[in-house]
Amino acid sequence: MAAPLLFDKTRDFDGDAYRNIVSLRESEDLFSDLSGGDEFLSAVATAAEMKVKADIPSGFLQRGFHYATSITYPFEHEPYLRTRYGNGSFGVWYGSLAIDTTIHETAFHMVREEAGIEGNHGLIVRERAVYLVRCQALLIDLSGKRKAFPGLVAQDYGLTQQIGERLHREGHPGLLAPSARHEMGTNLVALTPTVLSDPRPFCYLIYFCDPVRRMVTIERQPGEILTSLSF
Repeated sequence: MAAPLLFDKTRDFDGDAYRNIVSLRESEDLFSDLSGGDEFLSAVATAAEMKVKADIPSGFLQRGFHYATSITYPFEHEPYLRTRYGNGSFGVWYGSLAIDTTIHETAFHMVREEAGIEGNHGLIVRERAVYLVRCQALLIDLSGKRKAFPGLVAQDYGLTQQIGERLHREGHPGLLAPSARHEMGTNLVALTPTVLSDPRPFCYLIYFCDPVRRMVTIERQPGEILTSLSF
């Protein structure tokens, strides 16, 4: 029997992926540091900001904010991160084809990061925003290769970083890969922001992490538990 091939399948992808990032449900007073908490000074600064924004087309700043936070951030600000498919020399964007998958992925990494900090024993709360981002690209499809290539979902990133490095070097836009944290899930890995567009806020989530018990409880609305996960 012939050995299974890793790069024998592609997928002409045109659809949405869920991008799950740290965020704030409610905006803060951006001028609080300048005004020292003085309500009058804060109001003056806000009025000046609104006067400047009056000459900017409606929705332009908001669209730019969504694009920067949900698409370009890992390419422009975190290309040095060593991740499953990134070796630290180029930026990698991760999304999931189902919201359950992105919740499992982000909850796992939150537990791992918080449990690794000495003295972290109490409950840690993080607010997150989930975006829908459109991807149009011909992607290398590894999503059905979990059993044939267990290195795709292993704790060691040796195989996957080699894959990411090769695809980036050869100019491929990205790939579909099995999720290591959600058995039936699929992640979308983009190696360039040019194939990503149209970011739309989907929902906000609140993560409650217990690093000692290695558990995360997720709420979509305050007081309404969506799910609890243990790792």
